Amino acid sequence: MAKLLILDLFNLIHRAYHALPKEFTDKNGNPTNAIYGVSSMLLTVLNQVHPTYVVAVVDTEKPTFRHEAFTGYKAHRRPMEDLLSVQIPKVLELVNAFKIQAVSAPGYEADDLVAAIATKHKKANQVIVFSNDRDLWQLVQPNVVIMLPSTKGDKIEWVGEKEVIARLGVLPNQVPDYKGLVGDSSDNIPGVYGIGQKTAGDLLKKYSTIENIYRHVGEVTPDSLREKLVNGYDQAVMSKKLATLDYNTPADFSLEASRYGNLPIQSVSEALQSYNFKSLLKRVGVEPSVREAAQKGLFD
Repeated sequence: MAKLLILDLFNLIHRAYHALPKEFTDKNGNPTNAIYGVSSMLLTVLNQVHPTYVVAVVDTEKPTFRHEAFTGYKAHRRPMEDLLSVQIPKVLELVNAFKIQAVSAPGYEADDLVAAIATKHKKANQVIVFSNDRDLWQLVQPNVVIMLPSTKGDKIEWVGEKEVIARLGVLPNQVPDYKGLVGDSSDNIPGVYGIGQKTAGDLLKKYSTIENIYRHVGEVTPDSLREKLVNGYDQAVMSKKLATLDYNTPADFSLEASRYGNLPIQSVSEALQSYNFKSLLKRVGVEPSVREAAQKGLFD
């Protein structure tokens, strides 16, 4: 079966930036830690997956329906650091050097676009989503798996249904319900006050969905839990809506245009050489032009 690799690009950028030392710079002193980290992760995932198709999904600055539904959505996040923002255009140039198609959908989050692409092409392809974002775990099913980028060299973790159940205590398609109850501090999704992971798992194991929980809320025990649910009804419904991916996101994406063959060594090596990423050049089989300086890091 053909393999479609979907890269959650901004997730990878943030992971690289926060995992690697800020001292990573080019000869002019410009920061390169995010560029280096993404380069290394791309080399790793392409080598391990050998995809038939590859697409990088990116966020846009336009507010989404979630911001309109809940003004507090992601409102607690600090503005992007300058050391990171200046690297974003360069990472996009790097993705182009890898000959990877990049797509976005203004007014929607990258997660929604990932969901739309994965859903449309899952029947004819094994879909692999490369991301550390647990919001995407709701996509997991027989033909859709998640790969977690790792800080331990070439080691990559796979997340399927078994792993979702083991870590969250719910099925993949229950992840929005789970977040509706527990919330998600990273996105400022409130959930129901006082309900934690175990309680949410127990409720969803018995009632399957938030809607069904509230149909039977009168039979929920103990009284204190029932009271929390009753008082948190509006938050639960809104939180589930915020956590649910939009599978109908308009995707300006061509599967055939994303077809991927061998790594384009020339353009990739030129990009890596421009940043003096000598250890990465060796990974693509190109000997650096000068003696290698230390470029070791978490993503080597």
